Amino acid sequence: MKGGKYINEGYRGHTYDLYNEEDNIDFYSKFKTDNPDYIILYALNRVFHINISDNEDKDEDENIYNEKMELILGLFRQKKNFIVKEFKRGNLLLGNGRYNFRCELKSIKKIAKIYGSKLDYYTTIKSIFKYKDIDIYGISYENKYYIFQEKCYKTLDKINFTQDEFNKFIAEIYESLLILQKNTFIHNDIKPENIIYCNNRYKLIDWDLSYSGYNHFIAFTKGSGGNFNFNHPVKFYNLGLSIFIYNFFYMFFKNYDYTSYEWLFNLKSYKLIEEKRMESLNLLIETNKTKHLSKYYDMYSFAMLIICLAEKNNLTYSKSFVNKLFAPFKITI
Repeated sequence: MKGGKYINEGYRGHTYDLYNEEDNIDFYSKFKTDNPDYIILYALNRVFHINISDNEDKDEDENIYNEKMELILGLFRQKKNFIVKEFKRGNLLLGNGRYNFRCELKSIKKIAKIYGSKLDYYTTIKSIFKYKDIDIYGISYENKYYIFQEKCYKTLDKINFTQDEFNKFIAEIYESLLILQKNTFIHNDIKPENIIYCNNRYKLIDWDLSYSGYNHFIAFTKGSGGNFNFNHPVKFYNLGLSIFIYNFFYMFFKNYDYTSYEWLFNLKSYKLIEEKRMESLNLLIETNKTKHLSKYYDMYSFAMLIICLAEKNNLTYSKSFVNKLFAPFKITI
């Protein structure tokens, strides 16, 4: 996979190379073409506003401007092992680029405290360079917003698992999720393309929907629901969707995502979970047990991934382990 051709495409953003000398479809070339006079650098606890051009009219001092630009471009050229996530403008349901960027940056600040010195061990979040001896993780200019990440390609749907490798994936992601759960933090969008194999470890990516605390009831229109195919319907019910409206959105996004998830929709295990999760939702509503389940949202999605990936790769898994993850939702397989 060469250059800045989209590495990953999501509802709220897409990722591509920071710098690739083989072509000019990368962030380096985009930044050079945009030629901004003013940029903002984002650290975990600081924001730096930088005027690249000393004068309002950069033509008055073109040499100084060019020196500053070349310094920044030089820093980018050194980072061939990075990608950038560019946030889309979005829409009513999915937010706008600035809002989604701020949500992800806010989450990065929190998980940096949770994972501490092992942040880049558990995630692909990585400082691009230091400014005034402070690590920089993002940049914006001209209403465009970017976050830097370690460069990795293999998402779960692109991996042909062996049994040993599958067991490794389960153990490592469960370890990451347990740490988050212990710190009352929810990723909130666990799905195949949000788990990546990087430097011999499976890591969570895309944190723009994540949040702290277990009583998270924000309206669906705020974009806090996550993917319909990998989340239990009780999440959307708690966000204000009736069962009828949930079914409408579920079918809409299932059709919308059909090309990406055709492999998933044809699995017997997925069809079984489709039935069981609606039975589960009705039971949770009848017994008044719909609230206070957000602590387990990630674990439900993780269990679903285990079952479906096992069938896709003709592998085995521990049913007792998966049933433990499903237990809060009254599901047994």
